[in-house]
Amino acid sequence: MDPAKPHSLMLLGKQLVLWRDGEQQWRCFEDSCPHRKVPLSEGRVEQGGLQCGYHGWIFGSDGRPTHIPQLHSVDTKAEQTACASGRSCAAAYPVQVQQGLIWVWGEHGSTAFLESLQRQPAINPLKAKTEPDKFTQTYVNYIRDLPGGFQEWVENMTDQSHVAFAHHGVAGNRHGPDAGYFKSHSVEERPRPEDGFKFVFDWSANSKSVNKNTTFEFIPPVYNGFTVAGGVFSLWIYAVPVSATCTRLIINAGGNFPKPPPQKLTLTNPAALLKKVDPRPLLLQLVKRISGRWGPHLQLNAVNDGDIVFMHQQSKTNRLAGRKADYNRHYFTPGDSDRGVMAWRRWLTQKAGGGPVYPDTPAVDPFRDSLGKLHRRELLDRHHQHTQHCAACSKALQQVRAAQKALAGLCVAAFLGLVAFLGSRGCPLLSLGPVSCVATFAAAAAALLSLRRLESQFVYTDWVNAEK
Repeated sequence: MDPAKPHSLMLLGKQLVLWRDGEQQWRCFEDSCPHRKVPLSEGRVEQGGLQCGYHGWIFGSDGRPTHIPQLHSVDTKAEQTACASGRSCAAAYPVQVQQGLIWVWGEHGSTAFLESLQRQPAINPLKAKTEPDKFTQTYVNYIRDLPGGFQEWVENMTDQSHVAFAHHGVAGNRHGPDAGYFKSHSVEERPRPEDGFKFVFDWSANSKSVNKNTTFEFIPPVYNGFTVAGGVFSLWIYAVPVSATCTRLIINAGGNFPKPPPQKLTLTNPAALLKKVDPRPLLLQLVKRISGRWGPHLQLNAVNDGDIVFMHQQSKTNRLAGRKADYNRHYFTPGDSDRGVMAWRRWLTQKAGGGPVYPDTPAVDPFRDSLGKLHRRELLDRHHQHTQHCAACSKALQQVRAAQKALAGLCVAAFLGLVAFLGSRGCPLLSLGPVSCVATFAAAAAALLSLRRLESQFVYTDWVNAEK
C-alpha cells in the first residue's frame, strides 16, 4: 500500500481507514470523521496526521484532532477546547505489523490497546526461521477478496477431499487413484478457545506422497496452516472476515529447504554432489523468474475459482440456518473426511459463539438477479478481487494490454504492406515482400490472440465444473 495516502478497508463489516503517520507507523481509524461523518479515507496524510478532505480537520496518531481550521483562524482557545473533547476524536484501532502484514485489532476503546499488546498475531513459524546458513527460503504471497462467509472458507480448508473434484485439472484429478481419498489420524481440540484446534491426515494412499501426514492447524482469529514433508513446506492462509458475504484470503506458500553441507566439486564426485542438491527451491525460483510474481498468482486464482460458487451458495444457506445451528443435523457427514469440518464447527459453536458478528447481514443475494440467475462475472471477478490490488498483476496486465496494442498496429502495418505489394505492377505473389507481410501478419495475430487469452486470466475466467 502507498504510505503517502490513506486507504479504505472493511473488517467485520466495519468501514475503516489505514494510514501511516509521521513516525512511519501504520494507524487505523473508523472511516468516519466525527465532525460530519464523511469518510476519512477520502482525505490525505498531512503534517504527520490524517486530514479530513471535507473541512481539513487533522487527526493525530491517537485519533485526537490536532488542528481545526474553522476554529484556529478565529478562536484558538475554542479550538483547544474542541480538540480536548472526547466527541471530537476519531475511533482508533490498535495495529501491529508482522511479516509484512498489517494486523488490526477488532475493537477500539480505552482498553483495546492494552488488550492487543497481550496477544501477538499467529504468524508463519517457518517464515520466522531466519537461518540463511541452514535454509533456503522461497515464498509466494497472494491476496484476494472472495465472495462467501468466513466460516465457510475456513471449513473449506479443513476438507482436502474436495480438491480432486472442485479443482480438477488445476490442483487435482477426479479420475486419479487418490480422488476422494482421506484418512484422518488425529484431531486435537484444545481446551482454551484462543488455541484453536489441529488435526493430522493423509489425502493420498501412496506411501511416498508428500500428502501423507499433512497437518492442519487453526489458531484464532484468522490463521490456517498446512505443513507437509516433515514441516519443510508450508501453506499458511489468513482468512479475514471482511463482511458477512466476503472473506479476504492472504496466502503465503513456500518453505525452508535445508541447504546441503559445503562440499568441493571434483571430477571424482560430481554425481554425489548433485544428489545432495535439493531441486525444490531451484524449481520455485525458476518459476518466479520466468513468470515473475504474477505467474503463481494466476495459478492461485484458478484454484480459488473452483471454490467460489460453492462457498457463495453454502454461505447463504448456512446464514439462513442461523448462528446456533446444530451442524450434526444441518450437515450429513458419514465419512472420516469430515472430521476436520466438524471440529471447526464445534469450535465455532462451543467457543466462538457461532462465529463473527456483523453490523448487518444482507437479505438479498448481491450476486443473483430477481429471477435467481447467478451473476457469474461479478462472482468470479479476478480484476476487482485481486489484480487491481496486486502490484505485480496490475503491472503485468498493463504490459499485456500495451503489447496487444503494439501487435494490433503490427497487424495493420503488415496488411497495408501486403496491399501495397499486391498493388504494384510486376510483384509476384510469392516474392519475398508479400510472403514476409503474410508471415508477419500471421505471427502477430497469433501472438495477439494468445495475449487476449492471458489478459482474461487477470480479469475474468468463468469456471463451470461440468466443463472441466
